[in-house]
Amino acid sequence: MDRISVQDHRAVYERLCKDYLNLKLLAQHACHDTGLLENCKQSVRQVVHSSRKLSRVTNFEQLVLLLEQRNLLSLLKPDLIRHFELAMNAKDVGNALSSYRDALRSHYEPIRRFYLEDLRHRDRRTLLEKEVEKIKLHEDAELPIATPPTATNAKWNVYLQQRDSIYSLLQLEIGKSWKVFGRFLNVPPAELDEIEERNRQDLKARIYEVLERAETQFDDTALEQFVGALLKALESSRRKDLKRKIENMLQ
Repeated sequence: MDRISVQDHRAVYERLCKDYLNLKLLAQHACHDTGLLENCKQSVRQVVHSSRKLSRVTNFEQLVLLLEQRNLLSLLKPDLIRHFELAMNAKDVGNALSSYRDALRSHYEPIRRFYLEDLRHRDRRTLLEKEVEKIKLHEDAELPIATPPTATNAKWNVYLQQRDSIYSLLQLEIGKSWKVFGRFLNVPPAELDEIEERNRQDLKARIYEVLERAETQFDDTALEQFVGALLKALESSRRKDLKRKIENMLQ
């Protein structure tokens, strides 16, 4: 049997990129009214862990973007499309997804290699920081002026104000023990490997992605639990010095 060349694998990858885009567009076209959109949002509520962000989604494109930002949906991880197929009873989406999965399964390793290589060549950290800032500005603009501050809102506001500083501090200080730190934050080992593969030459980007992934494990109403998990992970990583610094920042 002739070996498939790198060029052929690259062509398969580029075709799969187009197929992934077409799959999303097909699902988007099937979601043609607000009732179907609500069904789609409900179908992924358990994996998104953020009722607040889901409530702000007003079209299917925004929903897909939210899932991709949280690394729940991607070219390598299309399974959530099945949720949309069932939520909309869209058999054509299901058929397209089955064909896509077959193609992905047949060439998974070279596809994964090209996909991760492409990610490494993007300034992913900058894009994430811009997206976080945009979300924060959007949230601040929508906060009701007359709402009296509660204890939970106060803690949320303090964390939002210090979030970038906390991330920057940890990016500078965690160093080569970032994987140990990530495990204590309950980031799955496979995802830690993917993060390392995407950012081979950028230690700060690895730490940033670990923190963002850990934060997405908590619902927006569970901010205090995330902060507690973060502090506990630092203590378990023998970085009580960083734990004390963050505690002082959150006072």
